[in-house]
Amino acid sequence: MPPARGLHTLARSGELAISTSTDTGTSRPYGLFALMTLACPLYVLMIVNALTTRAGGGEEAMANAFEALFVTAGLWILLAVMLVVAGLMGAMPRWAAVAWVFLIPLSGVGAFVAIDMCSRNMPGAVVFPALLPLAIGFYAYWARATRLHAAQAPRQTSLLTLGAVLVLSIAPMLAASAY
Repeated sequence: MPPARGLHTLARSGELAISTSTDTGTSRPYGLFALMTLACPLYVLMIVNALTTRAGGGEEAMANAFEALFVTAGLWILLAVMLVVAGLMGAMPRWAAVAWVFLIPLSGVGAFVAIDMCSRNMPGAVVFPALLPLAIGFYAYWARATRLHAAQAPRQTSLLTLGAVLVLSIAPMLAASAY
């Protein structure tokens, strides 16, 4: 079995990483699985809210907006906690951890804008809030499961995932400004 790519292994390969774990690569990320289990109902509620809410007036519109806000905020808080857990218990490049500090709030705003677009009869915008949590959850699992670092290099995986999250976050804002 290859050794885990903790802080020392990544430091020798030229990558700076955050890792406080003595993980040998064999432990299962049960804490991360528990956080993902908590995030699943919020994810489903967010998607259902995006698909069923239509622009209207009065108290119903306000109630739908607050529901979308609280469900999205709760989900994004859980996603941020998942990334922190993955960074502390696994191995994540330091520059990627810094990038996530900016991308998590940006992606939350992008998801909320896309949900608002759905309420304005643009149902295709649901793609953005549907894919963003999946990409963030994938990265959290990848960072926590250090065994995957041999198959998927940290630099390339981080760049691709961060780039995808950045594009999926900015695209609904640009689309909303055009309509």
